[in-house]
Amino acid sequence: MMLDHNQLREERLIAGFLVQPQKYPPGPFDRSQLAMVYSKVTQKYDYPSFNQLPNGAVMLQPATQSHVQLQELLVQVNEAIPIHFDATKDRVLDIFEIVTRHFQLDTFNNFGVKLIARWPVSGDNQASKFLEDKYFKISETSFGILGPGRDASGMRFHFNRADSRYNLRIEPQIQDLSKLWIELEIQYRGSFKGLKEFGPHMQAAYNYLFTEVRNFLESPA
Repeated sequence: MMLDHNQLREERLIAGFLVQPQKYPPGPFDRSQLAMVYSKVTQKYDYPSFNQLPNGAVMLQPATQSHVQLQELLVQVNEAIPIHFDATKDRVLDIFEIVTRHFQLDTFNNFGVKLIARWPVSGDNQASKFLEDKYFKISETSFGILGPGRDASGMRFHFNRADSRYNLRIEPQIQDLSKLWIELEIQYRGSFKGLKEFGPHMQAAYNYLFTEVRNFLESPA
């Protein structure tokens, strides 16, 4: 069982932040303004569906399961990555710019980014065996204590750093057990003035996944 260095593929980018309230108690985005910002976003990007919610709205692209969520104090973009991370990162940043400019927002809290990737393991249904053989020194007898029906096993890591918290999941993709599912989430604490730090933070997630995480999985046990 082997990993092909060149087959690690990023597939989805999710990024968002909390808006610093401009008044107290904070309220949801104005519904008429939400419709206007939807019009501005869709002048550049394809979200054919727009749903008003009790406390916000969501713009949807069903074909790629992508969406822009504006809900109370939350602004979040969830985008499939069709070709490469850079173009999707730029799209997310541009949507943030359109939304924040429209609502005249410039102070934000707790930026979060999640990057999802898949990595094939040679051989059918081998992702779980790759992880178990390399990292889990657990006998089948011990696994059996948990009961029957175990299809897959994975790993989860938490790192608490000075300005951020990392959550990393590495496990077989349940729909296709020949691939590893890798999900990295980084939450950046604190207050942000403007959007200038968000691009570098998204890039840092990509760099970590394609450097530290890839090196970890390719390193000897």
